[in-house]
Amino acid sequence: MKVVNGVQVYSSLAEILDPTHTALLIVDMQNDGCDERGWWAQQGRDVSAVRAVIPRIHALIGAAREVGCEVVYVEQTTLRENRSDPPAWLYFKTRDGRQRVDYTLDGAWGQQTVAELGPTDTAPVVRKNRSSAFHLTNLDLVLRARGVQSVLATGSVTQGCVLSTVYDASFHDYYTVVVGDAVASYSAELHAAAMKLMGARYDVVQTQDVINLWRSR
Repeated sequence: MKVVNGVQVYSSLAEILDPTHTALLIVDMQNDGCDERGWWAQQGRDVSAVRAVIPRIHALIGAAREVGCEVVYVEQTTLRENRSDPPAWLYFKTRDGRQRVDYTLDGAWGQQTVAELGPTDTAPVVRKNRSSAFHLTNLDLVLRARGVQSVLATGSVTQGCVLSTVYDASFHDYYTVVVGDAVASYSAELHAAAMKLMGARYDVVQTQDVINLWRSR
C-alpha cells in the first residue's frame, strides 16, 4: 500500500488481485468466435489462437473459484432484425468488407460461451451489444454489488472487445489487469498491437503467476 495525495492506494499485484475484491472477466469466449463451426471460422478467420487460450482461462476459472474470486462472463449479443445495430454500427461492422453481420445472435448456439468454459447456474452473465462490456450494460452494477475493486481481463478478441473493456474498466475506476497469455485474436499482428497499448497503461500478468499468487494466500 502507498499513499498518494493522502489517499491509500494498492501498490502490489498481491493487493490489487486480492480475490476478495477482484473479478475475473471472461470476455466473448463464445461459439461464434471460438469454435471451428462458428461464424468467424466459417467466414475464413483462423480461430486457432483463440482456442489455444481456452485451457488457460479454464485454469483461471478453477483457481478463482477455489479462492472465492468472482467470475463474470461477458457475451457479445446481436439482436435479431438489426434491433441492436443502427446504421452507424452496421457501417462499423462492415468496414472490413464482410457482407453478413448475423453473429452471436440472441439465443442462438453461437452466442453461448464455449462448453469448456460455460458458466454455472449462479455465475453472472453480462450481455453486451458493443465492444466494451461496460457500455450500456449492468456490469458496473454487478461488480459494485459484490464489492469488486479490481478487474482481471481474459478473452477475445484482443484488439476489439478485450481492449475496449480493459480501457473502460479503468475509466470506471477499477484497478485493471490483463492476463497476457489468456487473451487472443485471429490476427497475430493486431493482437501484438493491442498488447503493446494495454501494456503501456496497465499491468499485464501471466496465467500461472495469477494462480500461484492466489494459491499462496
